Amino acid sequence: MLFPRKLVSLSIAIALSLGSAAILADEYDELDELEDDLADFYGDEDFISLATGSKKLIHKAPSVATVITAEEIVNTGAMDLDDVLEMVPGLHVSKLPNVYLSIYTFRGIYSSFNPQVLMLINGIPVTNVFTGNRSQLWGGMPVHAIERVEVIRGPGSAIYGADAFSGVINVITKTSENIEKNTVGFRAGSYDTTDFWFSHGGKLGNVATSLIVEVHKTDGHDEIIQSDAQTILDAVFGTNASLAPGSVNNKRDNLDLRLDLAFEKWKLRGGLQSRELGAGVGIAEALDPTSVQSSNRWNIDLTYKNDELAKDWNIEALLSHLNTTQEIDNNLIIFPPGADIGFGAPFPDGVIGNPEVFEKHSRLNFTTSYKGLDSHELRIGIGHNYSDLYKVKESKNFAFGPNGEFLVPGSPVVDVSDTPFVFLTEGDRKNNYFFVQDIWAFANDWELTAGIRYDDYSDFGSTTNPRLALVWSSSLNLTTKFLYGKAFRAPSFAETRNINNPVALGNPNLSPERIETFELVMDYHPQTGFSSGVSFFYHEWNEIIQFVPDTGATSNTAQNIGEQTGYGVEIEFEWEATEHFKLKGNYSIQRSTDELTKQDIAFVPQQQLFLQADWQLEKSWHMNTKFNWVMDRERAQIDTRSAIDDYQIVDVTIRWQAPESNLSLALIARNLFDEDAREPTANSGPIANIPFDLPLAGSNFFAEISYVF
Repeated sequence: MLFPRKLVSLSIAIALSLGSAAILADEYDELDELEDDLADFYGDEDFISLATGSKKLIHKAPSVATVITAEEIVNTGAMDLDDVLEMVPGLHVSKLPNVYLSIYTFRGIYSSFNPQVLMLINGIPVTNVFTGNRSQLWGGMPVHAIERVEVIRGPGSAIYGADAFSGVINVITKTSENIEKNTVGFRAGSYDTTDFWFSHGGKLGNVATSLIVEVHKTDGHDEIIQSDAQTILDAVFGTNASLAPGSVNNKRDNLDLRLDLAFEKWKLRGGLQSRELGAGVGIAEALDPTSVQSSNRWNIDLTYKNDELAKDWNIEALLSHLNTTQEIDNNLIIFPPGADIGFGAPFPDGVIGNPEVFEKHSRLNFTTSYKGLDSHELRIGIGHNYSDLYKVKESKNFAFGPNGEFLVPGSPVVDVSDTPFVFLTEGDRKNNYFFVQDIWAFANDWELTAGIRYDDYSDFGSTTNPRLALVWSSSLNLTTKFLYGKAFRAPSFAETRNINNPVALGNPNLSPERIETFELVMDYHPQTGFSSGVSFFYHEWNEIIQFVPDTGATSNTAQNIGEQTGYGVEIEFEWEATEHFKLKGNYSIQRSTDELTKQDIAFVPQQQLFLQADWQLEKSWHMNTKFNWVMDRERAQIDTRSAIDDYQIVDVTIRWQAPESNLSLALIARNLFDEDAREPTANSGPIANIPFDLPLAGSNFFAEISYVF
């Protein structure tokens, strides 16, 4: 493992070697040759707008960025956004036991709700205020509506505000410009999985339209859990209620609809994402084969963009609304029938609790850019965000009923909504913000981006977050970046408003989490068809919100108490070896430390290796192979289980395009060699609820057919 002094030495050595190679390779002095070479090096997919709000080449952008296009998504056989994100350097997609919720871990920054990552759909946050993430019932995102995915590793609060903390993911969906004809597709395979999609693009008079429908149904993988939380309770209370050994419940029934209408400078987008999810291992890590949780999310966004508002001025105005729910379709079984949880007797129908939340989010934002100053591009933004957790519902058969009565085992399920005994209080949050950014090209080869954003919140006060990025075009082949930024993560309502929970209580006096990050980045393109990059980073994460045991009680209350530091290196390359063969990959190594305990951070990979090969076999055949190696994950200090095993997963996709036809067929193999891959589970006491960790899917196979007309 690298230590800071070795890391600095390595960065200097790489910088010198790349610089020397660049000097030897830099024989392009004429401007016309420069333009020709840029056209050879870069296509449209190599531009990104996420870093500054304006379109820039990735290697020139003041950030560490990755772009994955629709073409690459198709070639790799990706079926969900998680499949796409696993290709990003320094990003690990982990899972939680409850509904197998995806956790996106950037650079060793991990938490169970994952609110430190900002997810955007077409530049608009989809953050839920309850847990601060994409929703506890996110349920994945299909890929056929995706035109490109832009990812920034590192802080982005100077532009995007709250939760652009460890990384920002922007999913850009297709419009009529990207959909030349109608497409219909069908996929079927392992675990009784069926997928259907349809896309349409065209014009209604002067209005450009697109419509995309995606349906996903699956029983989900059924890996076996040998022992669960109820197994422990059975040993304590002498019961026999556990359903372990038993399979996880990963059923999913998803519907995605997306509509896009564009007229001159106006764009109207609408979407619906409906999710019905099995409980995974269970909400309390006790097997629950019958419960179904659901989420219904719909959004509507209206954008006005005028690039010719006045000389050197442009403007963009956005009005958006998002409604999102987390609901229980049938009783959520926390512990199975016959369970005893210390209330004096077993619960004949099981321990049942049905927490539900309903939210709405409205945003009004104005952004303008001015290019009238010599060598400067000024960008200014102002906006208002309103988040309202307007309804909380709960029914249960344990603890206290609506009138304060104690619910003994065998009591019926009662509704405690709108009583003092509900699990969460309703409330809203208002956020007003202002930001300014200047991109200053103060020399031919130097560009300085400086930005600052001020946010004022109605519930926890204000915060100011700056960033600086110095980009040096060392030569045609080499770009060097020096990056600095601060970011914040807003406390979630689960952390500030949780009540009547014997385990976790909220604290209305929380401050936001804060992070400060330093980065050194080098992008090197020695020749046409080959690109590479190395990124060094160091961060300090403070005011981490953790649930701390209360004195003389069994509860834990949220407090700003944690501190973490981390550093690492990310190396990536892309090589077009021949016209028909491409190879790309990345390797990342990081070390993150809990500054209170001086222990390595648990759960996160300290090393990752990803490789991908694309072959164009003959004219009609295409083959893609991916290799993902996850290494060196630590357990928590109190966890005495054996070390977490590394895993290596190989995926293969073979696609056939019928000659002179719009018919396409594909075979997709996931985890081809049936690797026993597992994600670590928590150990909050002397015994882990799931002692053998959380199993991922074994070998699974799919066949796909699509037709363009």
